[in-house]
Amino acid sequence: MRVTFINVGYGDAVLFQAESGYTALLDGGSALPAEFAGDPYRIPAAEYLKSQGISHIDDLMISHIHEDHVCGLEPILEQTTVGRLFVPYPTEPFLGGQELHPGPQAPRSVPLYTNALNAYRRILLRAVDQSVPVTVLHAGDALELTEGLTVRVLAPKPASIQSYIELVENAYKTVGGPDRTTALLGQLDGMSNHTSLLLRFELEQTVLLAAADSCPRQWNEVPDFLLENVNVLKLPHHGQIDSISEHFMAKMPLSHVITTASSDRRYNSANPAVYERLSAMAPAGRAPSFLFTDEREYPPYFSQPEGFQAITLVMDSGGIRTEFIKINKKENSR
Repeated sequence: MRVTFINVGYGDAVLFQAESGYTALLDGGSALPAEFAGDPYRIPAAEYLKSQGISHIDDLMISHIHEDHVCGLEPILEQTTVGRLFVPYPTEPFLGGQELHPGPQAPRSVPLYTNALNAYRRILLRAVDQSVPVTVLHAGDALELTEGLTVRVLAPKPASIQSYIELVENAYKTVGGPDRTTALLGQLDGMSNHTSLLLRFELEQTVLLAAADSCPRQWNEVPDFLLENVNVLKLPHHGQIDSISEHFMAKMPLSHVITTASSDRRYNSANPAVYERLSAMAPAGRAPSFLFTDEREYPPYFSQPEGFQAITLVMDSGGIRTEFIKINKKENSR
């Protein structure tokens, strides 16, 4: 199994590829041109998939609604077909809704969230129009995606989804004008991370915890045994200070930790204190390999000065091998 973390700057796009030809994608990164403009290494997820000749995705998974996870999926869907779609929310409120627009005075995060909400709804409508099965994932679900790859859903909490969906329904039916709509969209933006999927992927001898933006303070309902043997961790929330907890992570025999933060480390992401604490938790001489999708140098934890568009973990019975993927973006865009 090859698991690739695409360098989409600040955002998540994780590609799974089995030798059988099976392909899955978890999130699609951002669609903001400014996220990629002038950067020789960041690459939109759609462009990366095109460079790899991927025209069909067996399973598409959306972790939650935020611009840096959802909006990059629409360009992907323009160039690929999808076998199944997995989402964390009931579909009816979105399918029965409409495009929403915040007021002009809304904080910057609210229009970005609204872009993601509208994109998510369009993705659902496309799935219905193309007869793509949509499965709503719940904590406790376990699915064999393909031979040798099982996913277990550990979060979000049902109560978080219920509260979120009530707000979604209120936002779609609000009659209080743009100020009321903007206020509801701001509340949804603030709640969305609490609704993020927390997925445990089991691949032969490897257990990968893909946390999207599900932070440890939301894990109190997850059975401890499902977290104790994780050896590959995609850090939650882009490595911000709320991404770790000694209660959970000191018990993980981590060999690899991946951070999907932008190299400008906005919002205090890829926070140095996170890696100091993770290193201190590890047994002496057994600190995990720290990998950063959009860094070239992060002393003393990481160095790959030549740059790259993606990091692939090749997982087989022999262990885990790391590959740094470079493509010619100019040639690929022709």
